[in-house]
Amino acid sequence: MTKTNVFFVVKLEGPGVKPGRVRLDDFLRLGQEVLRAVERVALVLQGSAESQRAGRRPADIRSAISLDIVEVTHGSPSAVIRFERSEPQVSIPDTDLGLDAFEKFVHGLSDLTSSDEAYPAGYDAGVLLAIRDAGRLFDHGVDRIEFALTHHARPLRVVYDRDGYTRVQKRILGPQINKRTIEGRLLMADFKERGSRLRVHPSSGDPVICLFDESLRDEVYRSILHFVRVTGEAKEDPVSKKIVSIQISDIERIETKEDQATEALPSGAPLPGDFWQAMSFDELAAAQGVGPITNIDALVGTWPGEANDGFEESIQRLRKANIKAA
Repeated sequence: MTKTNVFFVVKLEGPGVKPGRVRLDDFLRLGQEVLRAVERVALVLQGSAESQRAGRRPADIRSAISLDIVEVTHGSPSAVIRFERSEPQVSIPDTDLGLDAFEKFVHGLSDLTSSDEAYPAGYDAGVLLAIRDAGRLFDHGVDRIEFALTHHARPLRVVYDRDGYTRVQKRILGPQINKRTIEGRLLMADFKERGSRLRVHPSSGDPVICLFDESLRDEVYRSILHFVRVTGEAKEDPVSKKIVSIQISDIERIETKEDQATEALPSGAPLPGDFWQAMSFDELAAAQGVGPITNIDALVGTWPGEANDGFEESIQRLRKANIKAA
């Protein structure tokens, strides 16, 4: 086999990587998350405002970005995986969504991990989440991942390492006033158009209500019944200082803790009817930022109104009408 048709190359390095060998679960995760990131780049390029929305992707995008594994070899010492594209993709005249998406992915990852500027072209919050999830390999003995797009004589290359992973995480979290992180089992999510929320059960302590917006719907879908780490801006009860709710900016599955809190998993029994009603009035008020009423006029408005507003005359007419009817 010649290497003239190689389109995309991934090289892994680190103490957990052997020359020409890579763990199957690490390889599958990396491939899944990279394709998820490129798929979301393609959606952004096609004008989608929410690349992370859950649901089936258009067939043209799935076809445009699909790759075939053609070789697993080694560097010194590293594992190198090479990919080719299918003939139908290569033969598309004048337009190549797949190529454009992969180019934006590589260029964008380089910009993202080297600066704090706005989203690169083709990127949004959903692309960042997929890249963040690909970085879980850094907890499995991988120190460095190099992506190379080899469709030109001079390949496009970018290195994704632990420093870049940290920068991506910071971009996802963003600036927050009262940032908190909790870990626990995600047992239920309520996907309403307004006020979507979920409930995280830590291994010890009370469950915590977490609020999330549309940008995290796909991540929440993927994490139900799994052990997760959620980070966001917390609201606390002013008296007890307990966390009442968290507005989530990031949610991440923690596979190393999947065996924790397994007793909290549903076993077929009906869910309690008060699942979402466990908070007291004080806790609900704190969660919604509602304080005591300081101006009673805010409730009653201008009641009882003007002195001569015709109310008495209306009552008299009703009474006379009743007398005549009798």
